[in-house]
Amino acid sequence: MDARTDGKPDRDAALAASIREILLTDWDPANAARFEAARGEYDGYIEPLRDLIQSRADEDAIVSYLHEREQETMCFPSLGTRRLVPVARKLLGLRDT
Repeated sequence: MDARTDGKPDRDAALAASIREILLTDWDPANAARFEAARGEYDGYIEPLRDLIQSRADEDAIVSYLHEREQETMCFPSLGTRRLVPVARKLLGLRDT
């Protein structure tokens, strides 16, 4: 079956768009959503998050991934993880779509 007719690229694109939207609206520690030029700032996180979601990772794995990005990439070492739980739950909710 041709990749264009089995729907997988469309599902992957839709999942990526949904992840990006959650990152911009529910996570966004760098406030990238406010600036059109910065809206792609989190795009590098989409594929690893998609892989976590599709591999049936748990909530803690998603929280850990987001927290590591904040600490290592964005230099926000003191932000706690409790606020990441709702974001992780939203992201994990995408596996059913």
